[in-house]
Amino acid sequence: MRARGFHPREGENLRRWVLDSRPRIERASRIRELVLGAQDGLVGTLGLLTGLAVAHQPGKTIAIAGFAEMAASALSMAAGVFLSSQAENDLYRGAIADELAEMEDHPEVERLELQYLLEEEGIAVNDARAVSEILARHPHSHVRMTVEKELGLAFGEHRTALGDALVVGAMFIAAAWVPLFPYLIWEVHTALAVSLAATAAALVGVGALKAQIAGRRRLLSGLHVLTIGSGAALIGFVVGELIPRLI
Repeated sequence: MRARGFHPREGENLRRWVLDSRPRIERASRIRELVLGAQDGLVGTLGLLTGLAVAHQPGKTIAIAGFAEMAASALSMAAGVFLSSQAENDLYRGAIADELAEMEDHPEVERLELQYLLEEEGIAVNDARAVSEILARHPHSHVRMTVEKELGLAFGEHRTALGDALVVGAMFIAAAWVPLFPYLIWEVHTALAVSLAATAAALVGVGALKAQIAGRRRLLSGLHVLTIGSGAALIGFVVGELIPRLI
């Protein structure tokens, strides 16, 4: 964005830009949940449906299996994301609470810890001592910098467990419709071809969206996601061919 001339240079616009930087990145980081839900919805459902289609199952059976996969996997993923985000938040809160208690009980020790952290980053000893002494007179800034530098945590910021879960679950359901809908319209052979083509296009789109938000090359990212997703169709094809012969 700087290269394109969007970065403000001075005044109130620069102040707003700086203060909004962290929330802006946090909003953009939601792409993680979007990509996770969308890719799993596309890839997992495609693999299952392709395996059933290659195994010569009736279209009605394939569609029912697709709906079952959609519901069960969306709920499972959403619950997993919710519980993992909740556990992560509890861990972060506990670590930050311990740091706050240490700062209250042993402020000079905490000041020295911050000084050593600054020295480790290449700041001269005298400068590191001066910075740590200044920050020690401002408790909020002191604890914020200590938590971020010593623990590697964003002070006062936690992932929204419910929000993460809802995004992943909703994206999974939305994406799962792409490989599934052809089996509701066409006979199995035609539906299989349409499902593969539609899912391939959707995978490229997911990769392009990810690249757009991250500022990367859209085509390269789209092809990367497509390559990974294609493995699901291949596995489904192999399983659909082999299992009926073995059973």
